[in-house]
Amino acid sequence: MERFGPVFEHSPWVAEAAWESRPFSDLQAVHRAMVDAVRGSPRERQLALLRAHPELWGREARERRMTADSVAEQSTAGLFALTPEQAARIERMNAEHQQKFGFPFIIAAMKNTREQILSAFERRLALDAEAAFQAGLAQVEVITGLRIARLAQAQEQEQRP
Repeated sequence: MERFGPVFEHSPWVAEAAWESRPFSDLQAVHRAMVDAVRGSPRERQLALLRAHPELWGREARERRMTADSVAEQSTAGLFALTPEQAARIERMNAEHQQKFGFPFIIAAMKNTREQILSAFERRLALDAEAAFQAGLAQVEVITGLRIARLAQAQEQEQRP
């Protein structure tokens, strides 16, 4: 739980539920079990998972009160170096997304540039509620897959003589 609890943002229940599927052959199997736990959970629990994610360049980000993973991911995408116009645009889209769908816009920031994120934000705002919900869950899977990959890399480095 200590190692995998933080993989899904503020949602250790995912690791707890996945633990029931052990033994695991590798870290990818751990991730698959965690994703299956999310996909098999009630919609309200999935929604709570989406709501546990910080907004891109939201108040938590600006105040650096996010998890270390989230800070690193948003930083990699250049979200801590926004122009005032970009920051205002993201803040406006965050509010619109939250109002329209009831959860923050979620994207694997590490796999995208600022410009790609802004474009994806615009596309996502045009979706209906169910499509946006599924897109959010899909992005959580990508984000957590990247986090598991970083854990695997760290584990390999620990095991080297």
